[in-house]
Amino acid sequence: MSYALELKDLRKNFGKTEIIRGVNLAVNAGERIAIIGPNGAGKSTLFNLISGRFGPSSGEIFLNGQRIENKAPYEINRMGLSRSFQITNIFPKLSVFENLRCAVLWSLGFYRASKMPMTWQKNT
Repeated sequence: MSYALELKDLRKNFGKTEIIRGVNLAVNAGERIAIIGPNGAGKSTLFNLISGRFGPSSGEIFLNGQRIENKAPYEINRMGLSRSFQITNIFPKLSVFENLRCAVLWSLGFYRASKMPMTWQKNT
């Protein structure tokens, strides 16, 4: 069976310090999981490994059955895995609705606003 995301004995060392110690995880398509733990437990490092920001010291990462542990973040993104960061003040002068609208428009391919208010141009 091919999982949407699968980690097999994933490990990450920084020097002699082993941060991620043999993580195994299998996530089915459409399934939601949570990674919880105290500060310093390795949650961000795990996400950095999955998203391609860091390479693992050993182990395997599969996305829809394809190995991704040696791929660049943009390649993993093009395969369908995205990552967001906990930045809550991207446009601090905009309302929550306006910030969400920016995200939706960006995802639809609208990258820059014209000089006319509320008029958007789509890059082609």
